[in-house]
Amino acid sequence: MKIVCWLAFIIANFWLLFVFTTKFERANVIKVAIALVPALFLLAVVVMLLMKVAGLRPDENVKNIFFSTLMALVVLVMINLFNQLFFYMLDTVLAFHQKNNSANLERQPLKFFIENQMNIKRAATIIWFLGSTIMFYGIWLGDK
Repeated sequence: MKIVCWLAFIIANFWLLFVFTTKFERANVIKVAIALVPALFLLAVVVMLLMKVAGLRPDENVKNIFFSTLMALVVLVMINLFNQLFFYMLDTVLAFHQKNNSANLERQPLKFFIENQMNIKRAATIIWFLGSTIMFYGIWLGDK
């Protein structure tokens, strides 16, 4: 079961990083991601309080799955948020130089940055994805 959850979160993160974020404006994705982090923690607190009020005592496996899912969702949101913030940072630096430093756009390293902007973004996204895969491995398959 844990391997299936690990693979499901890897697939979901791949889809979010490489497909989902290309279909929406960056500002909207960032706003949603920022709102989701406290919402996830609030949801966890509400679920725990409801379980306490209802008198439910889940066994250790249910607790592990609950908190693993919560932490995996936080990682999923944070990785995608930081990826979008990184893209925003690159675009902002490029726009600044195009507006205020247009005389030097043909000089290195600006020329390299402008010519390889999409490759830099892809490389960063791949690094975020590989890092999140390791985090999901630690959450789902790590020793507890």
